[in-house]
Amino acid sequence: MSCLGKMERIFIDFDGVIVDSNKFKETAIETSIIKLLGKNKKNTEAINYFNLNAGISRNLKLSKFFKKEDISKILKIYNEECLDFFSKVYPTKGFREFLDHIKCRINNVKFYVLSGGEKGEIEFFLKKNLLFDYFEEILASEKNKFDHLVEKDVSENDIFIGDSNNDLKAALKINIKFILFKKYKSLKSFPSKEFIKKHVFLETDDFKSLIKEIAL
Repeated sequence: MSCLGKMERIFIDFDGVIVDSNKFKETAIETSIIKLLGKNKKNTEAINYFNLNAGISRNLKLSKFFKKEDISKILKIYNEECLDFFSKVYPTKGFREFLDHIKCRINNVKFYVLSGGEKGEIEFFLKKNLLFDYFEEILASEKNKFDHLVEKDVSENDIFIGDSNNDLKAALKINIKFILFKKYKSLKSFPSKEFIKKHVFLETDDFKSLIKEIAL
């Protein structure tokens, strides 16, 4: 993996990469919708769609099924649960060590969070865990991931670390290397084996294993 020594910018997904939150969020959105609107076919379809499309703005996903006023009520419940969750959890295994490892070996490398989540939640989590200052910027749900990457004018020396099918699609569309995280994945949004084999630059379990695999 010596080519990774040329890295200039590393874009890192949040849920399922920086924090083990996929399963929590799948349960939280189900609880939020059913608590407010009950259990029926449409609501089940909305929950399934929401969880299959990890990495996309929560508001955008819900807008396919619910009117604006109901979305606001669902997200009030969901957002409160998310903030409570992020106040209690810690970064995934080896994350801080990975950031320090890269910074010590590659001059001027820049880190970005690239997520479909809410910027305020991500900022809250990073500050709570004394990680905020590692990052140039939090690129969150105000735009989709592909548009964020386009705006940053990514190059072959940039890398995206993610864990979902939509993450991989964004990397392919913009043509940058993609590292796939597996340990904290959601089976609902994870890429197929065939898609991984064709397009993933590197598969890894977590940041601790990634440090060993990139061999910088």
